[in-house]
Amino acid sequence: MDKNDDKRIFLDFAAATPVSEKSQAAYLDASRYFANPQALHTEGLKAKEVLDSARSVLGRVLGVKSQELVFTSGGTEANNLALVGYLFSLEKEGITMKDCHILISSIEHPSVSDVFNQFISRGLTVDQVSPNEHGAVTPELVKAALKENTVLVSVALVNSEIGTVQPMHAIGKLLKETKPKVGGKTLEKTILHTDAAQGLYQSLVPQGLGVDLMSLDSGKMYGPRGVGVLYIKHGVKILPVLRGGSQEQGLRPGTENVALAAGFAAAFEEGVELRTGESERLSALNKELYEGLLAEIPDIIRNGDFKNQSPHILNISIPKIDSEYVSMYLDQRGVSLTTKSACLERSDASQSHVVAALGGEKWRATNTLRFSFGRNTFAEDVFLIISKVRDAVETYRSF
Repeated sequence: MDKNDDKRIFLDFAAATPVSEKSQAAYLDASRYFANPQALHTEGLKAKEVLDSARSVLGRVLGVKSQELVFTSGGTEANNLALVGYLFSLEKEGITMKDCHILISSIEHPSVSDVFNQFISRGLTVDQVSPNEHGAVTPELVKAALKENTVLVSVALVNSEIGTVQPMHAIGKLLKETKPKVGGKTLEKTILHTDAAQGLYQSLVPQGLGVDLMSLDSGKMYGPRGVGVLYIKHGVKILPVLRGGSQEQGLRPGTENVALAAGFAAAFEEGVELRTGESERLSALNKELYEGLLAEIPDIIRNGDFKNQSPHILNISIPKIDSEYVSMYLDQRGVSLTTKSACLERSDASQSHVVAALGGEKWRATNTLRFSFGRNTFAEDVFLIISKVRDAVETYRSF
Protein backbone atom coordinates (compact mmCIF):
# COMPACT_ATOMS: atom_id res chain seq x y z
CA MET A 1 0.00 0.00 0.00
CA ASP A 2 1.22 3.50 -0.85
CA LYS A 3 2.24 5.41 2.27
CA ASN A 4 0.10 8.32 1.01
CA ASP A 5 -3.09 6.26 0.94
CA ASP A 6 -3.95 7.17 4.54
CA LYS A 7 -2.92 10.81 4.30
CA ARG A 8 -5.69 13.40 4.25
CA ILE A 9 -5.19 16.60 2.28
CA PHE A 10 -7.34 19.52 3.37
CA LEU A 11 -8.14 21.92 0.51
CA ASP A 12 -10.88 24.05 2.08
CA PHE A 13 -8.88 26.81 3.77
CA ALA A 14 -11.17 29.46 2.27
CA ALA A 15 -13.92 28.09 4.50
CA ALA A 16 -11.90 27.61 7.68
CA THR A 17 -8.31 27.76 8.86
CA PRO A 18 -6.75 25.98 11.86
CA VAL A 19 -5.75 28.12 14.81
CA SER A 20 -2.03 28.86 14.66
CA GLU A 21 0.21 28.05 17.62
CA LYS A 22 0.87 31.73 18.28
CA SER A 23 -2.83 32.54 18.20
CA GLN A 24 -3.69 29.64 20.47
CA ALA A 25 -1.00 30.65 22.95
CA ALA A 26 -2.31 34.22 23.02
CA TYR A 27 -5.87 32.96 23.47
CA LEU A 28 -4.95 30.65 26.34
CA ASP A 29 -2.92 33.33 28.08
CA ALA A 30 -5.72 35.90 27.79
CA SER A 31 -8.34 33.41 28.97
CA ARG A 32 -6.91 33.84 32.47
CA TYR A 33 -8.51 37.28 32.53
CA PHE A 34 -12.09 36.14 32.84
CA ALA A 35 -13.55 39.26 34.46
CA ASN A 36 -15.89 41.61 32.63
CA PRO A 37 -13.71 44.27 30.99
CA GLN A 38 -16.41 46.87 31.72
CA ALA A 39 -16.03 46.36 35.48
CA LEU A 40 -14.05 48.91 37.51
CA HIS A 41 -12.41 46.47 39.91
CA THR A 42 -8.84 45.26 39.51
CA GLU A 43 -9.72 42.09 37.61
CA GLY A 44 -12.00 43.97 35.24
CA LEU A 45 -9.37 46.63 34.55
CA LYS A 46 -6.81 43.93 33.76
CA ALA A 47 -9.21 42.27 31.32
CA LYS A 48 -9.82 45.65 29.68
CA GLU A 49 -6.08 46.16 29.39
CA VAL A 50 -5.72 42.89 27.48
CA LEU A 51 -8.69 43.76 25.26
CA ASP A 52 -7.31 47.22 24.52
CA SER A 53 -3.92 45.71 23.73
CA ALA A 54 -5.49 43.37 21.16
CA ARG A 55 -7.33 46.28 19.58
CA SER A 56 -4.12 48.32 19.49
CA VAL A 57 -2.22 45.51 17.77
CA LEU A 58 -4.88 45.26 15.07
CA GLY A 59 -4.97 49.02 14.67
CA ARG A 60 -1.19 49.24 14.31
CA VAL A 61 -1.04 46.46 11.71
CA LEU A 62 -3.97 47.95 9.77
CA GLY A 63 -2.60 51.48 10.03
CA VAL A 64 -5.75 52.85 11.68
CA LYS A 65 -6.74 54.23 15.06
CA SER A 66 -7.81 51.56 17.53
CA GLN A 67 -11.03 53.53 18.13
CA GLU A 68 -11.98 52.80 14.51
CA LEU A 69 -12.21 49.05 15.23
CA VAL A 70 -15.21 47.22 16.66
CA PHE A 71 -15.02 43.57 17.70
CA THR A 72 -17.83 41.33 16.44
CA SER A 73 -18.58 37.60 16.48
CA GLY A 74 -17.15 37.17 12.98
CA GLY A 75 -17.30 38.35 9.39
CA THR A 76 -21.04 37.85 8.98
CA GLU A 77 -21.87 40.05 11.95
CA ALA A 78 -19.30 42.63 10.82
CA ASN A 79 -21.01 42.80 7.41
CA ASN A 80 -24.42 43.15 9.02
CA LEU A 81 -23.26 45.86 11.40
CA ALA A 82 -21.61 47.79 8.58
CA LEU A 83 -24.48 47.68 6.12
CA VAL A 84 -27.54 47.65 8.36
CA GLY A 85 -25.91 50.02 10.83
CA TYR A 86 -25.22 52.57 8.12
CA LEU A 87 -28.77 52.45 6.80
CA PHE A 88 -30.10 52.82 10.35
CA SER A 89 -27.97 55.96 10.69
CA LEU A 90 -29.45 57.41 7.50
CA GLU A 91 -32.96 56.76 8.77
CA LYS A 92 -32.11 58.49 12.03
CA GLU A 93 -31.17 61.56 10.00
CA GLY A 94 -34.63 61.56 8.45
CA ILE A 95 -33.69 59.92 5.16
CA THR A 96 -36.25 57.38 3.97
CA MET A 97 -35.24 54.14 2.31
CA LYS A 98 -37.29 54.85 -0.82
CA ASP A 99 -34.94 57.74 -1.53
CA CYS A 100 -31.80 55.57 -1.34
CA HIS A 101 -29.96 53.35 -3.81
CA ILE A 102 -27.35 50.70 -2.96
CA LEU A 103 -24.95 48.96 -5.31
CA ILE A 104 -23.35 45.57 -4.68
CA SER A 105 -21.69 43.06 -6.96
CA SER A 106 -23.69 40.05 -8.14
CA ILE A 107 -21.03 37.73 -6.72
CA GLU A 108 -21.19 38.83 -3.08
CA HIS A 109 -21.34 36.48 -0.13
CA PRO A 110 -24.89 36.04 1.28
CA SER A 111 -23.87 37.89 4.46
CA VAL A 112 -23.84 40.96 2.21
CA SER A 113 -26.44 40.24 -0.46
CA ASP A 114 -29.15 39.02 1.93
CA VAL A 115 -29.03 41.76 4.57
CA PHE A 116 -30.97 44.34 2.58
CA ASN A 117 -34.25 42.42 2.35
CA GLN A 118 -35.80 44.18 5.34
CA PHE A 119 -35.03 47.55 3.74
CA ILE A 120 -36.19 46.59 0.25
CA SER A 121 -39.63 45.98 1.73
CA ARG A 122 -39.49 49.60 2.92
CA GLY A 123 -38.62 50.99 -0.50
CA LEU A 124 -34.84 50.66 -0.75
CA THR A 125 -33.47 50.00 -4.24
CA VAL A 126 -30.58 47.55 -4.46
CA ASP A 127 -28.87 46.87 -7.79
CA GLN A 128 -26.22 44.27 -8.55
CA VAL A 129 -23.22 44.84 -10.81
CA SER A 130 -22.19 41.81 -12.81
CA PRO A 131 -18.42 41.25 -13.10
CA ASN A 132 -16.52 40.79 -16.33
CA GLU A 133 -15.63 37.32 -17.60
CA HIS A 134 -12.74 37.12 -15.13
CA GLY A 135 -14.89 37.96 -12.12
CA ALA A 136 -13.56 41.51 -11.80
CA VAL A 137 -15.88 44.34 -10.75
CA THR A 138 -14.08 47.16 -12.50
CA PRO A 139 -14.51 50.86 -11.66
CA GLU A 140 -15.98 51.32 -15.14
CA LEU A 141 -18.73 48.81 -14.34
CA VAL A 142 -19.38 50.50 -11.01
CA LYS A 143 -19.47 53.96 -12.57
CA ALA A 144 -22.01 52.85 -15.16
CA ALA A 145 -24.32 51.52 -12.43
CA LEU A 146 -24.08 54.49 -10.04
CA LYS A 147 -27.10 56.70 -9.54
CA GLU A 148 -27.50 60.17 -8.14
CA ASN A 149 -28.81 58.66 -4.89
CA THR A 150 -26.32 55.78 -4.46
CA VAL A 151 -25.48 55.97 -0.76
CA LEU A 152 -23.36 52.83 -0.46
CA VAL A 153 -21.35 50.40 -2.58
CA SER A 154 -20.23 46.99 -1.28
CA VAL A 155 -17.70 44.80 -3.10
CA ALA A 156 -15.71 41.97 -1.49
CA LEU A 157 -11.96 42.43 -1.70
CA VAL A 158 -11.37 38.78 -2.65
CA ASN A 159 -14.15 36.57 -3.94
CA SER A 160 -14.40 33.47 -1.77
CA GLU A 161 -15.23 31.11 -4.64
CA ILE A 162 -12.99 32.11 -7.53
CA GLY A 163 -10.36 34.19 -5.72
CA THR A 164 -10.51 37.28 -7.94
CA VAL A 165 -8.99 40.32 -6.22
CA GLN A 166 -11.10 43.40 -6.84
CA PRO A 167 -9.63 46.84 -7.71
CA MET A 168 -10.78 48.43 -4.46
CA HIS A 169 -8.41 51.38 -4.65
CA ALA A 170 -9.72 52.38 -8.08
CA ILE A 171 -13.34 51.97 -6.94
CA GLY A 172 -12.58 54.00 -3.82
CA LYS A 173 -11.01 56.75 -5.90
CA LEU A 174 -14.12 56.86 -8.07
CA LEU A 175 -16.48 57.13 -5.09
CA LYS A 176 -14.35 59.73 -3.33
CA GLU A 177 -15.76 62.38 -5.65
CA THR A 178 -19.42 61.35 -5.43
CA LYS A 179 -21.92 63.37 -3.43
CA PRO A 180 -25.21 61.47 -3.40
CA LYS A 181 -28.45 63.41 -3.19
CA VAL A 182 -31.16 61.77 -1.13
CA GLY A 183 -34.42 63.21 0.13
CA GLY A 184 -33.37 66.78 -0.49
CA LYS A 185 -30.03 66.28 1.29
CA THR A 186 -26.52 66.04 -0.17
CA LEU A 187 -24.29 63.50 1.57
CA GLU A 188 -20.55 63.89 1.86
CA LYS A 189 -19.79 60.85 -0.30
CA THR A 190 -20.93 57.38 -1.31
CA ILE A 191 -19.72 54.98 1.36
CA LEU A 192 -17.54 52.05 0.23
CA HIS A 193 -17.66 48.78 2.18
CA THR A 194 -15.58 45.70 1.55
CA ASP A 195 -15.85 42.20 2.97
CA ALA A 196 -12.16 41.35 3.39
CA ALA A 197 -12.61 37.96 5.07
CA GLN A 198 -10.56 36.29 2.30
CA GLY A 199 -7.94 39.04 2.19
CA LEU A 200 -5.19 37.38 4.23
CA TYR A 201 -2.76 37.53 1.29
CA GLN A 202 -3.56 41.13 0.32
CA SER A 203 -2.65 44.47 1.83
CA LEU A 204 -5.48 45.29 4.20
CA VAL A 205 -4.62 48.90 5.00
CA PRO A 206 -7.98 50.69 4.65
CA GLN A 207 -6.42 53.95 3.52
CA GLY A 208 -4.62 52.19 0.67
CA LEU A 209 -7.80 50.36 -0.32
CA GLY A 210 -9.85 53.56 -0.17
CA VAL A 211 -12.62 51.97 1.89
CA ASP A 212 -14.82 53.47 4.61
CA LEU A 213 -15.97 50.16 6.13
CA MET A 214 -14.08 46.85 6.16
CA SER A 215 -15.06 43.47 7.64
CA LEU A 216 -12.54 40.88 8.86
CA ASP A 217 -13.00 37.32 10.12
CA SER A 218 -10.55 35.63 12.49
CA GLY A 219 -11.67 32.12 11.51
CA LYS A 220 -10.37 32.65 7.96
CA MET A 221 -7.01 34.01 9.19
CA TYR A 222 -5.62 31.28 11.48
CA GLY A 223 -7.28 32.79 14.54
CA PRO A 224 -10.03 31.40 16.76
CA ARG A 225 -13.54 31.19 15.35
CA GLY A 226 -16.24 33.40 16.79
CA VAL A 227 -14.53 36.78 16.51
CA GLY A 228 -14.20 39.38 13.80
CA VAL A 229 -13.60 43.09 13.40
CA LEU A 230 -15.34 45.92 11.63
CA TYR A 231 -13.25 48.92 10.64
CA ILE A 232 -15.29 52.13 10.63
CA LYS A 233 -13.52 55.15 9.20
CA HIS A 234 -13.59 58.16 11.51
CA GLY A 235 -16.58 60.31 10.63
CA VAL A 236 -18.72 57.48 9.20
CA LYS A 237 -21.86 57.13 11.29
CA ILE A 238 -23.08 53.67 12.26
CA LEU A 239 -25.91 52.67 14.59
CA PRO A 240 -26.01 49.36 16.49
CA VAL A 241 -27.91 46.41 15.08
CA LEU A 242 -28.11 44.60 18.42
CA ARG A 243 -29.39 46.25 21.60
CA GLY A 244 -28.71 45.77 25.27
CA GLY A 245 -25.36 47.30 26.23
CA SER A 246 -22.84 50.06 25.73
CA GLN A 247 -19.84 47.90 24.86
CA GLU A 248 -17.69 48.54 21.79
CA GLN A 249 -18.43 52.28 21.75
CA GLY A 250 -22.13 51.46 21.99
CA LEU A 251 -22.10 49.66 18.64
CA ARG A 252 -21.92 46.02 19.70
CA PRO A 253 -23.56 45.10 23.03
CA GLY A 254 -22.54 42.05 25.03
CA THR A 255 -19.59 41.29 27.26
CA GLU A 256 -16.47 41.28 25.12
CA ASN A 257 -14.62 37.98 24.72
CA VAL A 258 -11.12 39.06 25.71
CA ALA A 259 -9.43 35.75 24.87
CA LEU A 260 -10.90 35.59 21.36
CA ALA A 261 -9.81 39.17 20.67
CA ALA A 262 -6.27 38.40 21.84
CA GLY A 263 -6.14 35.27 19.70
CA PHE A 264 -7.31 37.16 16.63
CA ALA A 265 -4.79 39.96 17.12
CA ALA A 266 -1.93 37.46 17.39
CA ALA A 267 -3.10 35.55 14.32
CA PHE A 268 -3.53 38.69 12.24
CA GLU A 269 -0.11 40.07 13.17
CA GLU A 270 1.47 36.72 12.34
CA GLY A 271 -0.42 36.53 9.05
CA VAL A 272 0.94 39.88 7.93
CA GLU A 273 4.48 38.81 8.84
CA LEU A 274 4.12 35.61 6.78
CA ARG A 275 2.14 37.17 3.92
CA THR A 276 4.89 37.67 1.34
CA GLY A 277 6.50 34.26 1.74
CA GLU A 278 3.21 32.38 1.89
CA SER A 279 1.85 34.26 -1.12
CA GLU A 280 4.83 33.24 -3.23
CA ARG A 281 4.69 29.63 -2.03
CA LEU A 282 0.95 29.24 -2.59
CA SER A 283 1.11 30.95 -5.99
CA ALA A 284 3.62 28.32 -7.12
CA LEU A 285 1.43 25.50 -5.77
CA ASN A 286 -1.64 27.01 -7.42
CA LYS A 287 0.11 27.20 -10.79
CA GLU A 288 1.54 23.69 -10.54
CA LEU A 289 -1.80 22.19 -9.59
CA TYR A 290 -3.68 23.93 -12.41
CA GLU A 291 -1.14 22.98 -15.05
CA GLY A 292 -1.08 19.40 -13.80
CA LEU A 293 -4.86 19.12 -13.87
CA LEU A 294 -4.97 20.65 -17.34
CA ALA A 295 -2.45 18.09 -18.60
CA GLU A 296 -4.58 15.22 -17.25
CA ILE A 297 -8.02 16.72 -18.00
CA PRO A 298 -7.57 19.02 -21.04
CA ASP A 299 -11.18 20.21 -21.19
CA ILE A 300 -11.23 21.94 -17.78
CA ILE A 301 -11.92 25.68 -17.53
CA ARG A 302 -10.31 27.89 -14.93
CA ASN A 303 -12.66 30.39 -13.28
CA GLY A 304 -11.26 33.71 -12.17
CA ASP A 305 -8.59 36.22 -13.07
CA PHE A 306 -5.15 34.82 -13.86
CA LYS A 307 -3.42 38.09 -12.98
CA ASN A 308 -5.45 39.58 -10.12
CA GLN A 309 -5.94 36.38 -8.17
CA SER A 310 -5.48 35.46 -4.53
CA PRO A 311 -2.87 32.68 -4.36
CA HIS A 312 -4.92 30.50 -2.03
CA ILE A 313 -7.88 29.78 -4.33
CA LEU A 314 -8.13 27.79 -7.56
CA ASN A 315 -11.60 27.24 -9.05
CA ILE A 316 -12.17 25.04 -12.07
CA SER A 317 -15.12 23.68 -14.04
CA ILE A 318 -15.00 20.20 -15.53
CA PRO A 319 -17.47 19.12 -18.26
CA LYS A 320 -19.31 15.81 -18.18
CA ILE A 321 -19.08 15.25 -14.42
CA ASP A 322 -21.20 15.64 -11.32
CA SER A 323 -19.18 17.90 -9.02
CA GLU A 324 -20.81 16.56 -5.86
CA TYR A 325 -19.94 13.02 -6.88
CA VAL A 326 -16.34 14.05 -7.54
CA SER A 327 -16.05 15.88 -4.20
CA MET A 328 -17.46 12.86 -2.32
CA TYR A 329 -15.18 10.48 -4.25
CA LEU A 330 -12.20 12.61 -3.28
CA ASP A 331 -13.31 12.87 0.35
CA GLN A 332 -13.47 9.09 0.62
CA ARG A 333 -9.90 9.00 -0.68
CA GLY A 334 -8.48 11.63 1.63
CA VAL A 335 -8.93 14.92 -0.23
CA SER A 336 -11.27 17.51 1.28
CA LEU A 337 -12.61 20.28 -0.95
CA THR A 338 -15.91 21.93 -1.87
CA THR A 339 -17.85 22.77 -4.98
CA LYS A 340 -18.65 26.35 -3.90
CA SER A 341 -18.77 28.58 -0.83
CA ALA A 342 -19.33 26.57 2.35
CA CYS A 343 -22.19 28.91 3.28
CA LEU A 344 -24.02 27.73 0.15
CA GLU A 345 -22.76 24.14 0.02
CA ARG A 346 -25.75 22.67 1.87
CA SER A 347 -28.36 24.88 0.21
CA ASP A 348 -30.66 23.84 -2.60
CA ALA A 349 -28.71 25.86 -5.15
CA SER A 350 -27.53 23.51 -7.89
CA GLN A 351 -24.93 25.88 -9.25
CA SER A 352 -22.42 28.49 -8.21
CA HIS A 353 -23.96 31.95 -8.59
CA VAL A 354 -20.43 33.34 -8.81
CA VAL A 355 -19.33 31.18 -11.74
CA ALA A 356 -22.73 31.68 -13.40
CA ALA A 357 -22.06 35.43 -13.38
CA LEU A 358 -18.94 34.88 -15.50
CA GLY A 359 -21.03 33.68 -18.43
CA GLY A 360 -20.45 30.66 -20.65
CA GLU A 361 -22.38 27.42 -20.94
CA LYS A 362 -24.64 26.38 -18.05
CA TRP A 363 -22.55 23.32 -17.14
CA ARG A 364 -19.67 25.60 -16.17
CA ALA A 365 -21.54 26.86 -13.09
CA THR A 366 -22.83 23.42 -12.05
CA ASN A 367 -19.59 21.48 -12.48
CA THR A 368 -17.25 23.51 -10.26
CA LEU A 369 -14.54 22.46 -7.84
CA ARG A 370 -12.82 24.89 -5.47
CA PHE A 371 -9.33 24.12 -4.21
CA SER A 372 -8.22 26.46 -1.44
CA PHE A 373 -4.73 26.20 0.02
CA GLY A 374 -3.11 27.07 3.32
CA ARG A 375 -0.09 26.59 5.55
CA ASN A 376 -0.69 22.83 5.63
CA THR A 377 -0.64 22.47 1.84
CA PHE A 378 2.71 21.27 0.52
CA ALA A 379 4.40 20.76 -2.84
CA GLU A 380 4.46 16.99 -2.37
CA ASP A 381 0.65 17.01 -2.15
CA VAL A 382 0.17 18.28 -5.70
CA PHE A 383 0.87 15.05 -7.57
CA LEU A 384 -1.44 13.11 -5.26
CA ILE A 385 -4.24 15.66 -5.72
CA ILE A 386 -3.91 15.58 -9.50
CA SER A 387 -3.98 11.80 -9.68
CA LYS A 388 -7.03 11.49 -7.43
CA VAL A 389 -9.00 14.18 -9.29
CA ARG A 390 -8.15 12.46 -12.57
CA ASP A 391 -9.31 9.12 -11.18
CA ALA A 392 -12.55 10.69 -9.90
CA VAL A 393 -13.33 12.22 -13.29
CA GLU A 394 -12.47 9.05 -15.22
CA THR A 395 -14.57 6.93 -12.86
CA TYR A 396 -17.63 9.12 -13.26
CA ARG A 397 -17.28 9.44 -17.03
CA SER A 398 -16.98 5.66 -17.38
CA PHE A 399 -20.44 5.12 -15.86
